[in-house]
Amino acid sequence: MASNRENQQAAMEEEGKQFEFHADELENILSHVPLVDLVSASRVSKSWGDAVSSSLRHHSPPRPWLILHAHAATAHAYDPRSGLWIKISQPVKTYAAGGLRSSHSSFVYMLSSSRFSFSSDPLNLDWHHADPPLVWRQDPIVARVGDFVVVAGGGCDFGDEPLAVEIYDLKTRAWRFCDSMPGNIRDSPASSWLSIAVAAEKLIVAEKSSGQMHSFDPETNSWCGPFDLRIGEAKSIIDYSIGCSNNSLIVVALCRIKNVERVKIWRGVGDEFECEEIGEMPLEYVAKLKSDSLGECNSINVRVGGNIVYVYSDMWNVEEVVACELVGGGGCRWWSVRNAVAREKTAERLVCTCAEVGIDELQRANNVRFEYLVRDLQQRMSRRTSGSSYPTFAIGASEQVTDVPSG
Repeated sequence: MASNRENQQAAMEEEGKQFEFHADELENILSHVPLVDLVSASRVSKSWGDAVSSSLRHHSPPRPWLILHAHAATAHAYDPRSGLWIKISQPVKTYAAGGLRSSHSSFVYMLSSSRFSFSSDPLNLDWHHADPPLVWRQDPIVARVGDFVVVAGGGCDFGDEPLAVEIYDLKTRAWRFCDSMPGNIRDSPASSWLSIAVAAEKLIVAEKSSGQMHSFDPETNSWCGPFDLRIGEAKSIIDYSIGCSNNSLIVVALCRIKNVERVKIWRGVGDEFECEEIGEMPLEYVAKLKSDSLGECNSINVRVGGNIVYVYSDMWNVEEVVACELVGGGGCRWWSVRNAVAREKTAERLVCTCAEVGIDELQRANNVRFEYLVRDLQQRMSRRTSGSSYPTFAIGASEQVTDVPSG
């Protein structure tokens, strides 16, 4: 009798080992499957759902998407985990009559004289609608900071304060006026002249031409600054952009040194944003940001999510976006990806967001249609049939690691 129990126990242990082996293999296979397809895979059974979760945790975690918006119902998203562009189509809804805009991160909005509509979730599935701000604005900066939506600058009507700031409280669903933007940015109160980020529950505003920054705390309704970025190459910088990575300020600047355009990245440290250099974009990638018609790069924009910085031009004829992964321990990993909507001018200007999209967000997208772009699928299948493994970064894109500069 004891012998039978021992045999049964041994058989169960052996079966368990086989299951673990097969589970490991399944997780490894799933690590090569695009994130969108993992939604259906996770619904096959509980064991498959567990395998999907484990694969995303341990083998190939989601990475921030770059999303290019044509309008509120259609967008193209680049998923660096799979190296694919995905067309995202949502049911048409009733939004404000104004054009789609975004000042930073995953926040998008539309503003008209009768309505203010905005969305801040990664895939912009949920939209909120409110009365418009009291001051009519043409091109303000708009950002969500905690439980508040801050609308600043952009006042255009005669008699309105161009630097006026209003806050929409998401809890009370009411607007209130705050201290106006600092007077020393009076000449550039529009979003096209400013770059913004949200860090530590504060709005950070940088003037793109000078790099001078201010911070705004919606809890106290107060501004601090100005802060001058302490960067050695400041005299050679012609354009500043900022973002936030894991609650740290990231500064990306376009420099012109001896008539050569260069792009560098710094991390802002401390309350006065003293800058530590992280890395420099290889010149071959800087060239990809230049306009065909101008032959040069006069300005850049950035979107930051997690540890990835996307650098792009809002010129419609620039066909590449450059990405930078901030490597743990210092340094940068660079690559480029084609702009899926280049030369397809469907809006006044390119509207970009960056969002950390995971399996949970995709599972919520019940009425959303995802389509892979045919060209990307062909490239992916070509690599598969040739025997090469799926790359971690963009299909057909080169990579380069830049260490932290010494000294």
